[in-house]
Amino acid sequence: MLRAGFTLIETVLALALIGLIASVLITGANSIFRSGRVEDPEAAVLSLLQKARSEAVETGQVLELVPLPEDAGFLWGGDGVETLPVREGMRVRLLRPEMVASFLIGGQLEERPIERVRFYPDGSCDPMRIEVRRGDIRRVYAIDPWTAAPLPEGGRPR
Repeated sequence: MLRAGFTLIETVLALALIGLIASVLITGANSIFRSGRVEDPEAAVLSLLQKARSEAVETGQVLELVPLPEDAGFLWGGDGVETLPVREGMRVRLLRPEMVASFLIGGQLEERPIERVRFYPDGSCDPMRIEVRRGDIRRVYAIDPWTAAPLPEGGRPR
């Protein structure tokens, strides 16, 4: 008489194979989710500019991006708050398009940040620059008002 069914060895092998496949998929999915988060504050601000620009174009309304105190992040779209990743000794600020109201403090150039940046339904934004300070190193990026993307070093919008 022939019995239909699986032996214990076949069942254990099938469970082991399912476990192996699940572990590979979970590890791969975890790395995908981790790569979606932006860990660098500089990259996070550049990404936020593109997100705000897209939101203004999609909704057809003017959208404001307002920096929060103490480099905590940005308020945007009325009720959305975007926090920046925190890095020791790093500061990211939005500045006017040209050097105005700047002063030297202890040999370091200081500029007053701007209070808000507007993004328009046509895909443009207010002219601005982004200042990134990592300790004593200061880098400033000019932002193209037509694309909200950083201009090449020393570049100016045409």
